Amino acid sequence: MIAFAMSMLTLGAAQADTLGTMPAGSVVTPGTVTTTGPDGTTVRKTQTYSPAPAPVSGDSAPPVLRAGPQSITPPGFGATSMDAGAALDASPVAAPSFPRGQTPDTSEALTTLNAVPGRAAANIEMGSLGGVDASSAGLISNADGGLGTSMWQGATRADVDQYLSMMPVATASPVVNDLGQRLLLTSATPPEGQVSGTSLLAIRLDRLIASGRADLAAQLGRGTSADTSPPVAVARARAALALGDDASACGELNNLPAGNDPAHDEGDAFATRLAAFCQIRSGNSAAANVTLDLAREEAYDNPLFYSLAFEASDGLKLKTPAPKTLDALDVQFYALAKRPLPDGAARIVVPAVVKTLSEDTSLAPFLRIEVGERAASVGVIKGDALAKLYATATFKPDELDGAKAGLLPKDAVMRRALLFQAVHGEVLATDRADLMKQYLAQCDAVGRYAACVGALLPDLLTLEPSPALAAFAPVATRALLVGGDVVHARQWFAFVGTENERDRRELSALMLIADPNGIKPLSDQEAAAIAADLKSGVAATQNFAATEAMIYDGAAQVLPQIVLQALVEAPRSVGAPEQLLNQLHNAGLQGSVGEVVLFSLVAIGPGGPESADRQAVAQSISSLRAIHLDGEARRLALEALMGRSHAGRG
Repeated sequence: MIAFAMSMLTLGAAQADTLGTMPAGSVVTPGTVTTTGPDGTTVRKTQTYSPAPAPVSGDSAPPVLRAGPQSITPPGFGATSMDAGAALDASPVAAPSFPRGQTPDTSEALTTLNAVPGRAAANIEMGSLGGVDASSAGLISNADGGLGTSMWQGATRADVDQYLSMMPVATASPVVNDLGQRLLLTSATPPEGQVSGTSLLAIRLDRLIASGRADLAAQLGRGTSADTSPPVAVARARAALALGDDASACGELNNLPAGNDPAHDEGDAFATRLAAFCQIRSGNSAAANVTLDLAREEAYDNPLFYSLAFEASDGLKLKTPAPKTLDALDVQFYALAKRPLPDGAARIVVPAVVKTLSEDTSLAPFLRIEVGERAASVGVIKGDALAKLYATATFKPDELDGAKAGLLPKDAVMRRALLFQAVHGEVLATDRADLMKQYLAQCDAVGRYAACVGALLPDLLTLEPSPALAAFAPVATRALLVGGDVVHARQWFAFVGTENERDRRELSALMLIADPNGIKPLSDQEAAAIAADLKSGVAATQNFAATEAMIYDGAAQVLPQIVLQALVEAPRSVGAPEQLLNQLHNAGLQGSVGEVVLFSLVAIGPGGPESADRQAVAQSISSLRAIHLDGEARRLALEALMGRSHAGRG
């Protein structure tokens, strides 16, 4: 990687790959990088993969970085402005912890317990678990979307434990959610190294639950029942509660120690609450009262727990402040106490229960729709399920007719439901298109765009592109690209007129990124368009073009001189942790599949590609391509550029 100096005003052809996270024209194989450029082909050896030591605390400790790419842009533009050590020292996501210091038995047979529902399960290798630590078990193999049994080869257990706790889950990014789920479900030999105190299985179960996939966590937990360690038992109980399976949750109490310190230990607090719940559920109010008394004596402060428990046990109603969040056990306590969920429950419940609540026909349609939009947004229900939820709302004919005139309900959730139903009832193509545009704009305003596209896609496909719908063409093109239908997106793009020049410029760039045949080299016209945007002085336009350039560089396309020169003068990116990007780069060179996926997700962050740092996006694309996940790299690139585009937003 070549340093990019600010003093360079003229860049030679040999420096055309300076922005990239891997040199353009590179072929990566373990141990070597073969680079084809204007000066011919060179082969150089890569440094042997060596995991970075844990960060050293103290002001005098120098930063420890892996060998890998250094800053290749002017300081600040795609460069590190964050403290890498501080980023990597961030506290892991809290999880119930009962340390036992178990060491994984890496000699155990790999076990694929079952395929993910809806996927093929051919050629699945079955085996028996070789010990209590079932960390190698998974639900998917290579044949049905897994990342390979050796995906953790070269990784250290300490790194995997740390970064799994930092990995974003339940995001609005389909590609981030998909990669994260596959990483957690793949049957693979665990990474080497000392166990941190919690088994890898427990960590994976916890992250699956946090992602909203309690159903898959429960399936994986049932298949690894030989592991009765408390953290795994807690995870099984939490997954069961999220699915409304109280009996299975209570069955895990046998594997949990007594909650001796609920005021200070999260695991003890959960065990205490679960014990009281199960005692009340079984009709043993006396035992439940003893549990509640002990919890108070230990100074456990949880007013909602006491209020729900006493109401469920003795019918005693105690006032409590409105909760700020509701976990799966809270939701089941509400049901046990026969108390309606509080106002705003759809916004404060944890992702683990959104799917279950969206399917609960005893709840009001308003609540089911709102929680269903959340479920669709994090990818735990499909668009057709959200469409059916919208249909449960009841509107009068005059309300549906009023939607065309902009007469909409005050509540945002019901506005979207009304607009969606109005689309179905409208016959005139121009009016249908206008209603779709309103609906998607409403969804975009609350971060539900991709979820709403999934619900609307069948209706959108019934509209035929035509000059009469030219004003709708940018909206349709954008929505179809998000929906993964490039063929129909091209048909609509043909009707984006020159009067929408900015829309046409951005949609054209998105179409090139979305091409399933891969990203091609920039033409002179495309390069000139990027350079013009970078020199425009308009921040949003410059951000779009800079991200576009970094995507091409991450895809190993040589950036023309005109683009490189314009980038020198463009606004600088916020920056990403340099140590993490170095680790991601090295993982790609070594073909370490699990680390590439994990580091990419952490580098992208919880906001998804659309708000991620440009250099993090480029490095993720480069490393994903290095491990032959080209489709995933393309989807990530499209989401990143889509987030910087205002074309077709309505």
